[in-house]
Amino acid sequence: MLFRDLDVTNSISRSCALCLPALFYWRAGLYSGFLCRSRKNVGRCLPQMLHIYIAKISLAMVFPHMRQFKRSEATGEGIVVHSFHTLPLMAFKILVGSYTAYISALSFDGGNSLSFLTQSPAGFNPSWVTGHPTNKTVIYANNEGASGSVLSFVLNSATGQLTQVDTTSSGGADPAHILALSSGKELYVTNYSGGSGLSIPLGTNKADLPATAGPINQFVGSGPNQDRQLSPHPHQAIEYKNEILVPDLGSDQVWRLAKNSTGHWVQWGNVLQKPGSGPRHGVTLDNYLYTIHELDNTLTQHTLPPVYSKALPVLVKSLSIVPPGTTVTLSGGELLLSPKNYFYPKQYLYATNRNDPHPDGDAIAIFEPNPLKLVGHVRTGLKHIRGALIGGKNGEYLVAAGKDGGGIVVYKRTNGGKSLVELARYTGVDQPTSIWFF
Repeated sequence: MLFRDLDVTNSISRSCALCLPALFYWRAGLYSGFLCRSRKNVGRCLPQMLHIYIAKISLAMVFPHMRQFKRSEATGEGIVVHSFHTLPLMAFKILVGSYTAYISALSFDGGNSLSFLTQSPAGFNPSWVTGHPTNKTVIYANNEGASGSVLSFVLNSATGQLTQVDTTSSGGADPAHILALSSGKELYVTNYSGGSGLSIPLGTNKADLPATAGPINQFVGSGPNQDRQLSPHPHQAIEYKNEILVPDLGSDQVWRLAKNSTGHWVQWGNVLQKPGSGPRHGVTLDNYLYTIHELDNTLTQHTLPPVYSKALPVLVKSLSIVPPGTTVTLSGGELLLSPKNYFYPKQYLYATNRNDPHPDGDAIAIFEPNPLKLVGHVRTGLKHIRGALIGGKNGEYLVAAGKDGGGIVVYKRTNGGKSLVELARYTGVDQPTSIWFF
Protein backbone atom coordinates (compact mmCIF):
# COMPACT_ATOMS: atom_id res chain seq x y z
CA MET A 1 0.00 0.00 0.00
CA LEU A 2 1.28 3.46 -0.92
CA PHE A 3 0.92 5.02 2.55
CA ARG A 4 1.93 2.06 4.71
CA ASP A 5 4.90 3.93 6.23
CA LEU A 6 3.00 7.03 7.39
CA ASP A 7 3.12 5.66 10.95
CA VAL A 8 6.89 6.12 10.84
CA THR A 9 6.67 9.75 9.75
CA ASN A 10 3.98 10.46 12.35
CA SER A 11 6.17 8.96 15.07
CA ILE A 12 9.15 11.08 14.04
CA SER A 13 7.08 14.26 13.77
CA ARG A 14 5.84 13.84 17.34
CA SER A 15 9.37 13.44 18.69
CA CYS A 16 11.41 16.04 16.79
CA ALA A 17 10.32 19.43 15.45
CA LEU A 18 13.61 19.65 13.52
CA CYS A 19 12.25 17.04 11.12
CA LEU A 20 9.47 19.27 9.76
CA PRO A 21 11.23 20.10 6.48
CA ALA A 22 12.02 16.44 5.90
CA LEU A 23 8.46 15.42 6.70
CA PHE A 24 7.12 18.03 4.32
CA TYR A 25 9.11 16.59 1.44
CA TRP A 26 8.35 13.02 2.53
CA ARG A 27 4.59 13.62 2.48
CA ALA A 28 4.90 15.60 -0.72
CA GLY A 29 6.64 12.62 -2.26
CA LEU A 30 3.91 10.26 -1.13
CA TYR A 31 1.20 12.61 -2.41
CA SER A 32 2.83 12.95 -5.79
CA GLY A 33 2.86 9.15 -5.92
CA PHE A 34 -0.78 9.35 -6.98
CA LEU A 35 0.50 10.76 -10.24
CA CYS A 36 2.86 7.86 -10.71
CA ARG A 37 1.02 4.70 -11.74
CA SER A 38 3.61 2.96 -13.85
CA ARG A 39 7.34 2.69 -14.31
CA LYS A 40 6.79 3.65 -17.92
CA ASN A 41 5.58 7.14 -16.96
CA VAL A 42 8.93 8.39 -15.68
CA GLY A 43 8.04 12.07 -16.08
CA ARG A 44 5.22 11.88 -13.56
CA CYS A 45 7.46 9.99 -11.13
CA LEU A 46 10.15 12.68 -11.04
CA PRO A 47 8.44 14.97 -8.47
CA GLN A 48 7.98 12.08 -6.06
CA MET A 49 11.56 10.86 -6.50
CA LEU A 50 12.92 14.35 -5.85
CA HIS A 51 10.80 14.88 -2.73
CA ILE A 52 11.76 11.53 -1.25
CA TYR A 53 15.45 12.09 -2.02
CA ILE A 54 15.41 15.44 -0.18
CA ALA A 55 13.60 13.78 2.74
CA LYS A 56 16.28 11.09 2.92
CA ILE A 57 19.07 13.65 3.19
CA SER A 58 17.22 15.74 5.79
CA LEU A 59 16.41 12.78 8.01
CA ALA A 60 19.93 11.41 7.73
CA MET A 61 21.27 14.75 9.03
CA VAL A 62 18.90 14.72 12.00
CA PHE A 63 19.21 10.98 12.78
CA PRO A 64 22.74 9.93 11.81
CA HIS A 65 22.31 6.59 13.63
CA MET A 66 19.61 5.60 11.15
CA ARG A 67 21.94 4.89 8.28
CA GLN A 68 20.32 1.96 6.55
CA PHE A 69 17.59 3.44 4.39
CA LYS A 70 16.28 0.95 1.88
CA ARG A 71 15.87 2.06 -1.71
CA SER A 72 12.38 2.73 -3.01
CA GLU A 73 10.81 -0.22 -4.77
CA ALA A 74 8.71 0.46 -7.87
CA THR A 75 5.54 -1.55 -8.27
CA GLY A 76 2.73 -1.66 -10.79
CA GLU A 77 0.54 0.54 -8.59
CA GLY A 78 3.07 3.15 -7.60
CA ILE A 79 6.17 3.37 -5.45
CA VAL A 80 6.27 1.64 -2.05
CA VAL A 81 8.50 3.53 0.37
CA HIS A 82 10.44 1.53 2.97
CA SER A 83 11.68 3.16 6.16
CA PHE A 84 14.70 2.82 8.39
CA HIS A 85 15.91 -0.64 9.39
CA THR A 86 18.56 0.29 11.95
CA LEU A 87 17.52 0.36 15.61
CA PRO A 88 19.25 2.39 18.32
CA LEU A 89 20.62 0.33 21.21
CA MET A 90 18.32 0.10 24.23
CA ALA A 91 18.99 -0.82 27.86
CA PHE A 92 17.47 -3.95 29.39
CA LYS A 93 17.83 -6.35 32.32
CA ILE A 94 18.03 -10.14 32.46
CA LEU A 95 17.69 -12.92 35.00
CA VAL A 96 20.20 -15.76 34.83
CA GLY A 97 19.51 -19.28 36.07
CA SER A 98 22.47 -21.44 37.04
CA TYR A 99 23.81 -24.62 38.59
CA THR A 100 24.25 -22.81 41.91
CA ALA A 101 21.86 -21.76 44.68
CA TYR A 102 21.10 -18.36 43.14
CA ILE A 103 19.39 -16.53 40.31
CA SER A 104 21.41 -13.50 39.20
CA ALA A 105 20.16 -10.22 37.73
CA LEU A 106 22.28 -8.31 35.20
CA SER A 107 21.83 -4.95 33.48
CA PHE A 108 22.79 -3.97 29.93
CA ASP A 109 23.33 -0.22 29.58
CA GLY A 110 22.44 0.07 25.90
CA GLY A 111 26.08 0.47 24.95
CA ASN A 112 28.87 -2.00 25.67
CA SER A 113 28.46 -2.81 29.36
CA LEU A 114 26.72 -5.79 30.99
CA SER A 115 26.92 -5.44 34.77
CA PHE A 116 25.84 -7.23 37.93
CA LEU A 117 22.72 -6.07 39.81
CA THR A 118 21.96 -8.63 42.49
CA GLN A 119 21.60 -12.30 43.40
CA SER A 120 18.52 -13.97 44.88
CA PRO A 121 18.46 -17.27 46.80
CA ALA A 122 16.60 -19.87 44.73
CA GLY A 123 17.19 -23.29 46.27
CA PHE A 124 19.15 -26.04 44.51
CA ASN A 125 20.20 -25.69 40.87
CA PRO A 126 17.64 -23.17 39.54
CA SER A 127 18.74 -24.03 36.01
CA TRP A 128 15.61 -22.80 34.18
CA VAL A 129 13.98 -19.40 34.68
CA THR A 130 10.85 -18.10 32.98
CA GLY A 131 8.12 -15.54 33.57
CA HIS A 132 4.34 -15.38 33.58
CA PRO A 133 3.00 -14.37 30.13
CA THR A 134 0.95 -11.39 31.39
CA ASN A 135 2.02 -10.64 34.99
CA LYS A 136 5.62 -9.64 34.38
CA THR A 137 6.43 -9.45 38.08
CA VAL A 138 5.88 -13.22 38.60
CA ILE A 139 8.86 -15.47 37.88
CA TYR A 140 9.18 -19.26 37.97
CA ALA A 141 12.26 -21.44 38.38
CA ASN A 142 13.04 -25.11 38.81
CA ASN A 143 15.16 -26.91 41.39
CA GLU A 144 16.94 -29.53 39.32
CA GLY A 145 17.58 -32.51 41.59
CA ALA A 146 16.38 -35.93 42.68
CA SER A 147 13.39 -34.33 44.41
CA GLY A 148 12.44 -31.87 41.72
CA SER A 149 10.46 -28.76 42.52
CA VAL A 150 9.06 -25.57 40.98
CA LEU A 151 9.39 -22.20 42.73
CA SER A 152 7.54 -18.94 42.23
CA PHE A 153 8.86 -15.45 42.94
CA VAL A 154 7.83 -11.82 42.83
CA LEU A 155 10.28 -9.66 40.90
CA ASN A 156 11.33 -6.13 41.79
CA SER A 157 11.85 -4.89 38.25
CA ALA A 158 13.94 -1.92 39.39
CA THR A 159 16.53 -3.90 41.37
CA GLY A 160 16.19 -7.39 39.92
CA GLN A 161 15.64 -8.84 43.40
CA LEU A 162 13.42 -11.94 43.65
CA THR A 163 11.27 -12.76 46.67
CA GLN A 164 10.13 -16.35 46.85
CA VAL A 165 6.37 -16.84 47.21
CA ASP A 166 5.70 -20.57 46.91
CA THR A 167 7.06 -23.99 45.93
CA THR A 168 5.61 -27.31 44.82
CA SER A 169 6.82 -30.68 43.55
CA SER A 170 7.62 -31.05 39.85
CA GLY A 171 6.34 -34.63 39.98
CA GLY A 172 9.70 -36.20 39.12
CA ALA A 173 13.48 -36.05 39.24
CA ASP A 174 15.58 -33.34 37.58
CA PRO A 175 13.02 -30.95 36.07
CA ALA A 176 14.76 -29.39 33.07
CA HIS A 177 12.19 -26.98 31.69
CA ILE A 178 9.11 -24.97 32.69
CA LEU A 179 6.55 -23.74 30.18
CA ALA A 180 4.22 -20.93 31.25
CA LEU A 181 1.25 -21.42 28.94
CA SER A 182 -0.16 -18.38 27.12
CA SER A 183 -3.51 -18.79 28.92
CA GLY A 184 -1.74 -17.68 32.10
CA LYS A 185 -3.54 -20.39 34.04
CA GLU A 186 -0.98 -23.17 34.26
CA LEU A 187 2.62 -24.30 33.99
CA TYR A 188 3.89 -27.47 32.37
CA VAL A 189 7.16 -28.89 33.69
CA THR A 190 9.24 -31.70 32.16
CA ASN A 191 11.30 -34.00 34.39
CA TYR A 192 14.42 -35.20 32.59
CA SER A 193 15.41 -38.11 34.86
CA GLY A 194 11.85 -38.81 35.94
CA GLY A 195 10.75 -39.29 32.34
CA SER A 196 7.54 -37.37 33.01
CA GLY A 197 5.61 -34.16 32.58
CA LEU A 198 3.23 -32.36 34.93
CA SER A 199 0.66 -29.57 34.62
CA ILE A 200 0.64 -27.14 37.58
CA PRO A 201 -2.44 -24.90 37.88
CA LEU A 202 -1.82 -21.31 38.99
CA GLY A 203 -3.69 -19.36 41.66
CA THR A 204 -5.41 -16.04 41.04
CA ASN A 205 -2.28 -14.02 41.78
CA LYS A 206 -0.25 -16.35 39.49
CA ALA A 207 2.42 -16.86 42.19
CA ASP A 208 0.46 -19.28 44.38
CA LEU A 209 1.22 -22.93 43.54
CA PRO A 210 -0.85 -25.96 44.63
CA ALA A 211 0.53 -28.35 47.25
CA THR A 212 -0.01 -31.20 44.77
CA ALA A 213 -0.81 -31.31 41.08
CA GLY A 214 -1.55 -33.97 38.54
CA PRO A 215 -2.09 -36.27 36.89
CA ILE A 216 1.49 -36.98 35.79
CA ASN A 217 2.22 -37.76 32.15
CA GLN A 218 4.65 -40.69 32.31
CA PHE A 219 6.44 -41.20 29.01
CA VAL A 220 7.70 -44.59 27.81
CA GLY A 221 10.52 -45.45 25.43
CA SER A 222 14.25 -45.77 24.86
CA GLY A 223 16.85 -45.34 22.13
CA PRO A 224 19.94 -47.04 20.73
CA ASN A 225 22.47 -44.93 22.65
CA GLN A 226 23.19 -47.08 25.71
CA ASP A 227 24.87 -44.22 27.56
CA ARG A 228 22.05 -41.69 27.17
CA GLN A 229 18.86 -43.41 26.03
CA LEU A 230 17.97 -46.24 28.40
CA SER A 231 14.76 -44.44 29.42
CA PRO A 232 12.67 -41.38 28.48
CA HIS A 233 14.28 -37.97 29.06
CA PRO A 234 11.76 -35.20 28.25
CA HIS A 235 13.75 -32.00 27.94
CA GLN A 236 11.30 -29.24 27.03
CA ALA A 237 7.61 -28.36 26.62
CA ILE A 238 6.50 -26.32 23.58
CA GLU A 239 3.09 -24.70 23.25
CA TYR A 240 1.67 -25.21 19.77
CA LYS A 241 -1.91 -24.06 19.13
CA ASN A 242 -3.99 -26.25 21.48
CA GLU A 243 -1.20 -28.79 22.04
CA ILE A 244 1.96 -29.26 24.07
CA LEU A 245 4.93 -30.81 22.27
CA VAL A 246 7.59 -32.56 24.37
CA PRO A 247 11.01 -33.40 22.84
CA ASP A 248 12.18 -36.63 24.51
CA LEU A 249 15.93 -37.10 24.24
CA GLY A 250 15.76 -40.65 25.63
CA SER A 251 13.23 -42.15 23.24
CA ASP A 252 13.84 -40.16 20.02
CA GLN A 253 10.29 -38.84 20.00
CA VAL A 254 8.53 -35.52 20.22
CA TRP A 255 5.35 -36.33 22.11
CA ARG A 256 2.09 -34.57 21.19
CA LEU A 257 -0.26 -33.80 24.09
CA ALA A 258 -3.79 -32.42 24.00
CA LYS A 259 -6.45 -31.91 26.67
CA ASN A 260 -9.12 -34.56 27.10
CA SER A 261 -12.74 -34.08 28.13
CA THR A 262 -11.74 -33.75 31.81
CA GLY A 263 -9.24 -30.97 31.06
CA HIS A 264 -6.10 -33.07 31.57
CA TRP A 265 -3.18 -33.23 29.19
CA VAL A 266 -2.88 -36.65 27.55
CA GLN A 267 -0.50 -38.02 24.95
CA TRP A 268 -2.29 -38.62 21.65
CA GLY A 269 0.53 -38.79 19.09
CA ASN A 270 4.21 -38.29 18.38
CA VAL A 271 6.74 -37.02 15.86
CA LEU A 272 9.25 -39.79 15.33
CA GLN A 273 12.89 -38.69 15.19
CA LYS A 274 15.98 -40.40 13.81
CA PRO A 275 17.17 -43.24 16.11
CA GLY A 276 19.98 -42.06 18.35
CA SER A 277 19.53 -38.37 17.50
CA GLY A 278 18.36 -37.29 20.96
CA PRO A 279 15.81 -34.49 20.38
CA ARG A 280 16.40 -31.77 22.99
CA HIS A 281 14.57 -28.53 22.17
CA GLY A 282 12.29 -27.27 19.43
CA VAL A 283 10.25 -24.38 18.03
CA THR A 284 7.23 -24.19 15.73
CA LEU A 285 6.55 -21.94 12.77
CA ASP A 286 3.33 -22.15 10.77
CA ASN A 287 2.63 -25.89 10.58
CA TYR A 288 6.23 -27.03 10.99
CA LEU A 289 8.24 -28.34 13.91
CA TYR A 290 11.96 -27.59 14.07
CA THR A 291 13.98 -29.74 16.46
CA ILE A 292 17.60 -29.53 17.60
CA HIS A 293 19.17 -32.88 18.46
CA GLU A 294 21.72 -33.14 21.23
CA LEU A 295 23.29 -36.46 20.26
CA ASP A 296 23.79 -36.13 16.49
CA ASN A 297 24.00 -32.32 16.20
CA THR A 298 21.28 -31.90 13.60
CA LEU A 299 18.37 -29.54 13.02
CA THR A 300 15.26 -31.10 11.52
CA GLN A 301 12.05 -29.76 9.99
CA HIS A 302 8.85 -31.85 10.21
CA THR A 303 5.29 -31.19 9.14
CA LEU A 304 2.71 -31.04 11.93
CA PRO A 305 -0.70 -32.38 10.91
CA PRO A 306 -3.69 -31.09 12.93
CA VAL A 307 -4.43 -32.48 16.37
CA TYR A 308 -5.93 -36.02 16.26
CA SER A 309 -5.24 -36.18 12.53
CA LYS A 310 -4.58 -39.62 11.03
CA ALA A 311 -1.90 -38.09 8.82
CA LEU A 312 1.66 -38.71 9.98
CA PRO A 313 4.29 -35.99 10.39
CA VAL A 314 6.77 -35.94 7.50
CA LEU A 315 10.47 -35.14 7.68
CA VAL A 316 11.07 -32.23 5.32
CA LYS A 317 14.78 -31.69 5.86
CA SER A 318 17.66 -32.45 8.21
CA LEU A 319 20.86 -30.37 8.37
CA SER A 320 24.00 -30.44 10.50
CA ILE A 321 24.54 -27.56 12.94
CA VAL A 322 28.27 -28.30 13.33
CA PRO A 323 30.62 -25.53 12.12
CA PRO A 324 32.95 -26.36 9.22
CA GLY A 325 36.30 -27.86 10.14
CA THR A 326 35.07 -29.41 13.41
CA THR A 327 35.95 -33.09 13.63
CA VAL A 328 35.08 -33.90 17.26
CA THR A 329 31.64 -34.88 18.52
CA LEU A 330 29.69 -31.85 19.74
CA SER A 331 26.36 -31.52 21.55
CA GLY A 332 23.36 -29.53 20.34
CA GLY A 333 21.93 -27.15 22.93
CA GLU A 334 19.34 -24.42 22.44
CA LEU A 335 17.14 -23.54 19.47
CA LEU A 336 15.64 -20.07 19.03
CA LEU A 337 13.25 -18.58 16.47
CA SER A 338 13.44 -14.84 15.93
CA PRO A 339 10.23 -12.76 15.87
CA LYS A 340 8.92 -11.18 12.69
CA ASN A 341 8.32 -7.45 12.68
CA TYR A 342 8.89 -4.30 10.67
CA PHE A 343 12.59 -4.06 11.51
CA TYR A 344 13.17 -7.78 11.05
CA PRO A 345 10.78 -8.87 8.28
CA LYS A 346 12.47 -12.26 7.88
CA GLN A 347 12.70 -14.88 10.62
CA TYR A 348 15.78 -16.98 11.41
CA LEU A 349 16.62 -20.01 13.51
CA TYR A 350 19.60 -19.95 15.89
CA ALA A 351 21.01 -23.32 16.98
CA THR A 352 23.75 -23.54 19.60
CA ASN A 353 26.61 -26.01 19.57
CA ARG A 354 28.32 -27.13 22.79
CA ASN A 355 31.67 -28.58 23.87
CA ASP A 356 33.69 -27.35 20.89
CA PRO A 357 37.46 -27.34 21.63
CA HIS A 358 37.99 -24.55 19.09
CA PRO A 359 39.99 -21.65 20.61
CA ASP A 360 37.16 -19.27 19.73
CA GLY A 361 34.63 -21.38 21.61
CA ASP A 362 31.23 -22.76 20.68
CA ALA A 363 29.44 -21.61 17.55
CA ILE A 364 25.86 -20.53 16.94
CA ALA A 365 24.48 -21.81 13.62
CA ILE A 366 22.01 -19.51 11.82
CA PHE A 367 19.38 -20.93 9.46
CA GLU A 368 16.60 -19.74 7.21
CA PRO A 369 13.51 -21.71 8.28
CA ASN A 370 11.55 -22.53 5.13
CA PRO A 371 13.07 -23.96 3.13
CA LEU A 372 15.56 -24.91 5.83
CA LYS A 373 18.92 -23.50 4.78
CA LEU A 374 22.19 -22.79 6.60
CA VAL A 375 23.19 -19.12 6.57
CA GLY A 376 26.40 -19.33 8.60
CA HIS A 377 28.09 -19.75 11.98
CA VAL A 378 29.17 -17.25 14.62
CA ARG A 379 31.92 -18.16 17.10
CA THR A 380 31.09 -16.98 20.60
CA GLY A 381 34.05 -17.57 22.90
CA LEU A 382 31.63 -19.47 25.15
CA LYS A 383 32.07 -22.98 26.48
CA HIS A 384 28.99 -25.21 26.59
CA ILE A 385 26.19 -22.84 25.52
CA ARG A 386 23.28 -24.11 27.57
CA GLY A 387 21.14 -20.99 27.80
CA ALA A 388 20.22 -18.46 25.09
CA LEU A 389 17.27 -16.17 24.42
CA ILE A 390 16.20 -13.48 21.96
CA GLY A 391 14.83 -10.28 23.50
CA GLY A 392 14.44 -6.54 23.20
CA LYS A 393 11.42 -4.60 21.99
CA ASN A 394 11.88 -5.82 18.43
CA GLY A 395 13.90 -8.97 19.08
CA GLU A 396 17.11 -7.12 18.25
CA TYR A 397 19.23 -8.85 20.92
CA LEU A 398 20.40 -12.41 21.45
CA VAL A 399 21.92 -13.27 24.83
CA ALA A 400 23.86 -16.51 25.27
CA ALA A 401 25.52 -18.09 28.32
CA GLY A 402 28.43 -20.52 28.57
CA LYS A 403 27.97 -22.92 31.49
CA ASP A 404 31.62 -23.98 31.48
CA GLY A 405 33.25 -20.68 30.57
CA GLY A 406 33.16 -17.46 28.60
CA GLY A 407 30.45 -15.78 30.64
CA ILE A 408 27.25 -14.23 29.31
CA VAL A 409 27.30 -12.34 26.01
CA VAL A 410 24.92 -9.77 24.53
CA TYR A 411 24.72 -9.79 20.74
CA LYS A 412 22.97 -7.40 18.37
CA ARG A 413 21.20 -9.16 15.50
CA THR A 414 22.47 -7.44 12.38
CA ASN A 415 22.07 -7.74 8.62
CA GLY A 416 18.38 -8.45 9.13
CA GLY A 417 19.20 -11.28 11.53
CA LYS A 418 21.77 -13.09 9.40
CA SER A 419 24.65 -11.99 11.61
CA LEU A 420 25.48 -11.40 15.28
CA VAL A 421 27.72 -8.64 16.62
CA GLU A 422 28.98 -8.83 20.20
CA LEU A 423 28.15 -5.80 22.34
CA ALA A 424 28.99 -6.78 25.91
CA ARG A 425 30.19 -9.70 28.05
CA TYR A 426 30.00 -10.48 31.77
CA THR A 427 31.90 -13.36 33.39
CA GLY A 428 30.88 -13.06 37.04
CA VAL A 429 28.06 -15.63 37.13
CA ASP A 430 29.08 -19.20 37.94
CA GLN A 431 27.68 -21.94 35.64
CA PRO A 432 24.93 -19.90 33.91
CA THR A 433 22.28 -22.06 32.26
CA SER A 434 19.24 -19.97 31.24
CA ILE A 435 18.25 -16.38 30.40
CA TRP A 436 15.07 -14.36 30.96
CA PHE A 437 14.51 -10.73 29.89
CA PHE A 438 12.61 -8.35 32.19
